Amino acid sequence: MRKTFNLLFICLIALYGWIGYQVIHTTDLPQCQPEGSLSDVAEEVIAIPLKTNGHCSLNKIKMIKRDREDIFLVSDRQLYHFNSSGQFLGQITAHLPGTRQPVELVDYAVDPVHDRLVVIGTGHEVYYYDYDGQLLFQSILPQDASWKTFGHMAYYNNHLWTTIDLVNSENKQAPSIEQWLYKFDLYFNEVGKRKLDVADLGRMDINYKTGTEIAVKDGHVYVQAPSLQPAHILNDTLYLINSNQLAITEDYAKILPLQIGTRFLISTHYDPTLPERSYTFCYDQRRTKAYHVQGGLDDNFYKTGKILELQSIDLQSNTYCYYKSGKELAYSFPDLTNKDNPVLFIVKMKA
Repeated sequence: MRKTFNLLFICLIALYGWIGYQVIHTTDLPQCQPEGSLSDVAEEVIAIPLKTNGHCSLNKIKMIKRDREDIFLVSDRQLYHFNSSGQFLGQITAHLPGTRQPVELVDYAVDPVHDRLVVIGTGHEVYYYDYDGQLLFQSILPQDASWKTFGHMAYYNNHLWTTIDLVNSENKQAPSIEQWLYKFDLYFNEVGKRKLDVADLGRMDINYKTGTEIAVKDGHVYVQAPSLQPAHILNDTLYLINSNQLAITEDYAKILPLQIGTRFLISTHYDPTLPERSYTFCYDQRRTKAYHVQGGLDDNFYKTGKILELQSIDLQSNTYCYYKSGKELAYSFPDLTNKDNPVLFIVKMKA
């Protein structure tokens, strides 16, 4: 009798949840545009042509981070330093100490308080550089047998934050992978951690990108990973808003599909092997209007075409960036050639 009652109770809860999900998703839906331009969401876009010289020839760039007038970026696992005018200031990860082998970077963080860079190499070694590329000292990451992979790292409030996949071997016949958010001091001594779960989206079968990002809202850290189910992204956003899951607290432990800016909720994903999954989604909280554009927003500031990769450049998700090179720059930068370094664009979102 008790088992029957429990089963009926579970079914009833599931039914009410499904009804609530349908109500949210079928009534008073905001306007959603399948096309959108950068000017719909951006207040200002600044172009920074990265100067080309014999010491710095870049192709694809990523992991773009900024501290005031200093810009750092990665190309071919090497870390480079530019100023806000695009002048090349140096290659940070030039060579391993005592060798002529370059440091191969996996991830890095900018410590703006001490004007230094914390670089993780492919062998879990940690290098501390100043902004001029001078190696200050090096160490090794703590060894924990349960750690499987590191996520992207970020500096916030005098600490280093990262997600780590752990192997849970309690069931030795079927060990599982868990994702945790770790808080370290600046020398990778553990300060705190919490187990992460996917945010409740009111539906089953949730799929998101494995590479997570650290973000901050109201002084609290949370984890974001773009959805790999773009057809659901508007409904998921409305569900998160209506269920008050975007109120980030000190111990928040959900993986969100959105980055929470002052005005916009944004999810962007680029996969060159699966273009149908590449999209940019922007939800304007002030106007309750959404842009869901396959292939990315159109750059109507500098006429460079679709913005395939829109990357957040600040933890508060109010400033983004993208880069262009070659023929895409012909309209606004006709003097640049395919041999020149890319142009970096800094996007300030509307407030």
